[in-house]
Order: sequence, then structure tokens, then C-alpha cells
Amino acid sequence: MTTSTSILPSAPIRKAYQFPECPASWHYLAPTRILARAPFGIELPGSSSFAGYRTASGRFVVLSGRCSHVGSNLAKGTVTGECLRCPLHGWDYNADGECESIPTTTEIPRWARQVSYPIRELAGHLFFFNRPEALFPFPQFEGVEWESLHAARPFEFVVDAPWYIASSNGFDLQHFRYSHDRELIGNPLVDAPHAFARRIVARFKVAGASWRDALTRRFSGPEVTMSVTDWLGNLIFVEARFARTTSYGLLITQPLDGARTLARIIVFVPRRRTRTGRILDPLDAEIRRGFIRAFLKSDVERTAHLVYRPQRLIPADQILREYLEWLEDVHR
Repeated sequence: MTTSTSILPSAPIRKAYQFPECPASWHYLAPTRILARAPFGIELPGSSSFAGYRTASGRFVVLSGRCSHVGSNLAKGTVTGECLRCPLHGWDYNADGECESIPTTTEIPRWARQVSYPIRELAGHLFFFNRPEALFPFPQFEGVEWESLHAARPFEFVVDAPWYIASSNGFDLQHFRYSHDRELIGNPLVDAPHAFARRIVARFKVAGASWRDALTRRFSGPEVTMSVTDWLGNLIFVEARFARTTSYGLLITQPLDGARTLARIIVFVPRRRTRTGRILDPLDAEIRRGFIRAFLKSDVERTAHLVYRPQRLIPADQILREYLEWLEDVHR
């Protein structure tokens, strides 16, 4: 990890930033309990539709959401054994996307197939990569196994800004200082732990006068080391390490259109290795969920309708500017 605020070579200021409608990355589909009842689908900008279901044997599957026949919505279909059945004409597609049967014929066209997407089940939630092959495995918090964490209920916000703005807050150090009463201690560390990830680690003093900050200083500690690891702008791992505790947060952004983003957050806490963990872990997770939700709620209003213009970013925005340049480059 470098001690410099820059990991990119110096370059002329860009005239404008250009990002895709939707990043090629891991996306959130639904809680697995919903898929146990019926198929579920979402649409991502760029005319991409996805349908997820659970097979009779318990396997989770995500297929392209529009039937290869005439484009019927497969998320409105039914599960028949290991297949997803089209609601309009009854075509059956297996977990690999192959059409296995058509009620009106025994001849199945070669083009009668769906795209099958990589999936990852985690803490009762299903994620999928919106390309036939994942560019990278589903990440995890560094040095932490998923089994050692307890997940709180997700919460979400609709942000009136594009997905790349909603994902950039972790690299906007000015906003931490002014909007959240966090005083930066020393120089932040920036590096690239993976070809598709960018990370910033910064230490802050909890300087606010609110009752939440007072409780944070009392029970967690007066300083926090925050690590933000951003995977392609829509899958963001946040670790907040205090003197007496550590919180983990996973932020997943879902573009709704060119001007709005659904931001979904799952908070995790370390599992206790005692019998009381079954009672205390859910309680601990819900308390931290409430604190983190309140911490982020103000950002939703403050980031509404933001526009990043390279010429308007000042030297204090260097880390933010380089993040945006990295994000633009990695999606080319």
C-alpha cells in the first residue's frame, strides 16, 4: 500500500467523465427467501433483464430475463423441477439456459436458449454477475471469512444521482470533514488491491457534537480507521475499525436510470464465540445498522443532482479526481 494520495501518473485534466449506463460487475438480485417462493427478476439500464429462480433441488440460477422465443418475461414464469418455464408459451429452460422442451413441438431450435449468469449466495441474499463470465470472484473483507460475520437486515436509499456519483463518497475526503465531522489524521493511503478494485484507508477523529458521535466515542473509541474498497463502482466494502470494535458494511449500487441509483447496504458484525452470541449478535447488528443508516442518510440528500466536472475539482479533490479517472478507465 502506498503512502501517496496518487497511484496514477500525472495527466492533463480531462474535459468530461464518461461512464457506462451500468457497470459490468456483481449485482444484487433478491433475498433467497423470495426465490424460494417464486422467480424474481430485475432490469438494469441498457435493456438488460435478468430472472432468478430456485430449482427443485435447491440450486439458485440467474438467466437472461426475456424468453428467446418472443421476449416474454421469464420472471413471471414458474419453476418446473430444474427448469424455468416461460409464462406465455411454456418453453422450459434449464439451469444452463438450454431449452429442454416446447409443448407444441419436439424440435427445439438451436437459438432457443438463455444466457446463464454467475451467482453468489451470501448471508441469505443472491448476487449475480451481469456478464456470462465473471471478471473476478465475489470479493470479501480482507482477512475475514464470511462465516465469521453476522448480517443485519439490509436497508436502501434511492439517490438522485448516477451510480458513479453514489459510489464516489468514500473517496471524497472533503465531505467526510464537513458533512460528518470527521477530522483526517495523517495522510490517507491509496492502492489497487486488484485490477478491478481501488482502495483508500484513512484515519479520522470522531469530532462531532451529536449524541451518536458521543456514544461512538464512549463505546467504540474516539478515532476510526476506515477502509473503503471499491470494485468497479458498484460493489463497495467498508471496514470501520475503532479501538474497541469493528463494523463492516457492503454497499451495492443498482442504476435505475441515468439520473437515479438504488443504494442497498448490508451491515455485518463479528460473530461472538460464546453462547450469548445468538442473542447479542443480532442486537449488535441492528444497533450498528441504525447508526450507519443515520450516518449515510444525509449523504442521500447532499449528493442529489451532483455533477462532476473535471475542471471544477480543486487540489483538495485529488483523491476523488483520481478515483473518477480510474473508474472511467477501468470501464473502457
